[in-house]
Amino acid sequence: MALNVLDELQLRYQQLSAKEKEIADYIMRNKNSIHNINIRDLSERTQASMSTITRFCRKAGFSNFIDFKLSLNREIDIPRDELNFFAQTRHLYNEIIMATADMIKPQMIEEVVQQIQQARRVYVFGLGSSGLSALEFKYRLMRMNILIDAVTDSHMMMMNASLMDEQDVVIGLSNSGHTTEVNSALRIAKSNQAKIVGITNFDHTPFTEITDLCLFTPGLQRMGDIPFINSQLAIIYVLDMISMLLLQNEELLSARQRTLHALYKQDHS
Repeated sequence: MALNVLDELQLRYQQLSAKEKEIADYIMRNKNSIHNINIRDLSERTQASMSTITRFCRKAGFSNFIDFKLSLNREIDIPRDELNFFAQTRHLYNEIIMATADMIKPQMIEEVVQQIQQARRVYVFGLGSSGLSALEFKYRLMRMNILIDAVTDSHMMMMNASLMDEQDVVIGLSNSGHTTEVNSALRIAKSNQAKIVGITNFDHTPFTEITDLCLFTPGLQRMGDIPFINSQLAIIYVLDMISMLLLQNEELLSARQRTLHALYKQDHS
């Protein structure tokens, strides 16, 4: 299935010039009002020449601004200013989940699951909020009797990476793709023949250059100017899909049931 306009724009973002990135940022923040403006209006609001906007549209896969705008307008959902606070939050979460589902290819999830099942040990690298997602994934897979560790400290990442080999799989989490500490550790792991899986927002970054297999998620900047939303929602959704597919394996499902039963007995003893 072809990616929509915002998906394509996000994946190509790192290939844009500085001025083209400003245009992309403006469009993602104001996507619900783009249908009301022409190329001259956009030129004035972004302080970019009309030729730069045309070049930007071509990089996004369109012949001109009109084609770009028409395609974008067909994808726009309910304007946020027509929603109340609670409906707006629900709408944002639904938008993130639907965008993630559109960007993820099922066969790539299946390949990640296969690599996890064949690995001697699985590591998940992430800092900050991504570190919390790494820990959540670790606890899930531990219950399936999979040898896994979540590494959320940069020094520990380097040490673990230096001891890996071709039997190990590392899952790196980085929304930006520019987390230096994670990239450095992944580079060491790759030099030791470990398999590298990435989950990130942008293609064409130092992070994606290291990975053997990369899953892309929507970035929050495409959701517009919002005061707060969970930056890990898309990553958690991808980890949910991996977890659900792993549980199609009867041995892994049985192990999870045994651990949950043990915890239940402990809570009621």
